[in-house]
Amino acid sequence: MSRGNRLVTLVFSHYNEKARWALDYCGIPYGERRLMPGFSQLGVLVATRGRGGTADTVSSRLSTPVLLTEDGATLCDSTAIARWASSRADGGGPGPLFPDPAVLELVDGFGRDLGPHTRLVGYWHAFRSKTAMRTLAKRNVGRCQALAFRMLAPFGRGLIKRGLDVTDARCQRSLDRVRAQLAMVEERLERGPYLVGDTFTAADLTFAALMAPILVVGRDEGYGATLPTIDELGPDARELVAEMRSTRPGRFALDMFRRHRCAPA
Repeated sequence: MSRGNRLVTLVFSHYNEKARWALDYCGIPYGERRLMPGFSQLGVLVATRGRGGTADTVSSRLSTPVLLTEDGATLCDSTAIARWASSRADGGGPGPLFPDPAVLELVDGFGRDLGPHTRLVGYWHAFRSKTAMRTLAKRNVGRCQALAFRMLAPFGRGLIKRGLDVTDARCQRSLDRVRAQLAMVEERLERGPYLVGDTFTAADLTFAALMAPILVVGRDEGYGATLPTIDELGPDARELVAEMRSTRPGRFALDMFRRHRCAPA
């Protein structure tokens, strides 16, 4: 990892993708420490020791992303990282990610009312697949970490299920919350090409990133990590992905990746 800006991530997480996307969009160089569940908490503990920081309000104090800036700051919230990146973007590059107070309001709303629910639904379907979690390790981190994660997977899966309360009933309630957010986004898209004004902002970036678990956005579509393929998921999951991709907000999210995301190789 470089000695400049350093980003510690739970590699496949959509909140971490939000931070990566903001840094890449704003042209901020950084090195990434890509970790799997369990290892990411340890990585945060080591990275933030003695440096402070506050995690996203929907996550724990050991959650990612964490950005250690080259000037010594520690940012432990995806929105804080996006705002920091936008404030340091070259004036000759893209427009600001937070040009209007309405942008931050939407970003906070998506972080609270969308992201936790797409995450829960994503885990619910991944846990029911025989290969999805293995794919997340094999294609995103080094061989040693992937092997260790595979050995510890049964224990880690239980921790995630208990920690997030990943159950049938919770999955259905989360889907209801997601659909409510999609209805709100569809209404906003009736007013213009973007969620706030006529230009791409952090509201569009955040919505697209946080939809990724139930759109199953591929690397070839712009996602900054490798998610399981749609074919690795069960029939009900494939049906849900097809439904979400067919909605106007789903198509909008995929279009934001296509037009405004330059994912690292």
